[in-house]
Amino acid sequence: MSCTIEKALADAKALVERLRDHDDAAESLIEQTTALSKRVEAMKQYQEEIQELNEVARHRPRSTLVMGIQQENRQIRELQQENKELRTSLEEHQSALELIMSKYREQMFRLLMASKKEDPGIIMKLKEQHSKIDMVHRSNCEGVSLDATRHTLEAPQHGLERRHLEANQNVH
Repeated sequence: MSCTIEKALADAKALVERLRDHDDAAESLIEQTTALSKRVEAMKQYQEEIQELNEVARHRPRSTLVMGIQQENRQIRELQQENKELRTSLEEHQSALELIMSKYREQMFRLLMASKKEDPGIIMKLKEQHSKIDMVHRSNCEGVSLDATRHTLEAPQHGLERRHLEANQNVH
């Protein structure tokens, strides 16, 4: 009798495991069916929109459609040309800012070296050069800012770099 109870328990465990497997498989099938249903619905909606567009296009003369496409192509070409010009302008501004920042760093290095030597003449000369470089840098940043306003381009990393260098100057 004990054999049959143990066998019944083992069979019950096996059935429970099979039920779990079947349940997992059913869940997976439900998920797949839901995903397929969504795709079919999206395809139906797409087909309906295509049909609506075709209906609208049938009511227009072909020459109107061709002219509209040609006008869009011209606008795309103009935008591509403007994009090229903006990229060129941005590259020019970046190279100018890089040059200014390298000169600025060089002056700061000289200033730090001079401050270690405590030579007031060199320090005053370097501070004057620094103010000139800073003035040129600010005018270029204003130019970039104006271009940025016109063309939605910005160069914020240079302002952060200047503040970092100024902070380092104040420490020494």
